[in-house]
Amino acid sequence: MANLYKSRGCAVGSEQDIRHVLIHMLDNCGYLPDEDELPHLSLSDLLEMVQMRAREDGDPGDTFLYEMIAEMRFGSAIPGTCHMKVQPHDCGLWTACFSYDSPSPFQQHEWLSLHNHASRILLVAQKASSDFTLDKGEMIFTGGSAMDNWDRMAECWLWVITQYECGLPPEDAVRKLEKLEKILVEEEYDTDIPSLLRSCRSYLEALALETSEPQALRSAMERCLEKGDFLRLAELQHTVAESVLWETEHNAKWFACLDMVMDAWDKAHGQEGDAAGKPVFHEE
Repeated sequence: MANLYKSRGCAVGSEQDIRHVLIHMLDNCGYLPDEDELPHLSLSDLLEMVQMRAREDGDPGDTFLYEMIAEMRFGSAIPGTCHMKVQPHDCGLWTACFSYDSPSPFQQHEWLSLHNHASRILLVAQKASSDFTLDKGEMIFTGGSAMDNWDRMAECWLWVITQYECGLPPEDAVRKLEKLEKILVEEEYDTDIPSLLRSCRSYLEALALETSEPQALRSAMERCLEKGDFLRLAELQHTVAESVLWETEHNAKWFACLDMVMDAWDKAHGQEGDAAGKPVFHEE
């Protein structure tokens, strides 16, 4: 069976930043309105145009076209899997979150093109393959360049590919995770299944805590702008993007699932694990 690749991306910034993203997406496919009309189009107008074009020229279930990401492309997406959600957040930021399945690996240069042409908006991407041994993890697009985030690669795979095995009976989830544990050993990962599950839960908890007070987050970003502390501002924006990518609004569901699987694993194996930390941005 051919490998399936799943990708998720989140652009985070001001309303105008997200507007630039949508404009560039339309431009890449030749859908951009006349220059005289463009200034009068709101973000909502542009979003409606993207979604309309996706339905007309793609699958009825798509809300964006993969062709909108970059003018020159090597990657592709499976029709009906391209979904985009644009939303405002109480902290003052806006996000555009993308997800799609593909028969080909994640194409970082195409997403870097979107980043560069959309005012270099901060963009965070998750990528994984149905084959755990292949490329997976997170990429951060900032300042005109792309960098790998090597933290939580296994956690990213478990989320993007299996959604923590949610929906499976506990015994079936354990059997699937037993296969993953063998791969972890073969690939010499410094973790085991209990540690991995607890790390997933720990990170979801941390993200929820850091975004639980939107007004405090807004004030912190305003102080960063006043001081010119753009490194710290990027960290705060990254946290918001992460909360969207990992869908922390559904934490109750993820916690129930992870707790059930951890309990089933413990009963079957009598093991326990630990939690992992968060990434840190470093200045070049």
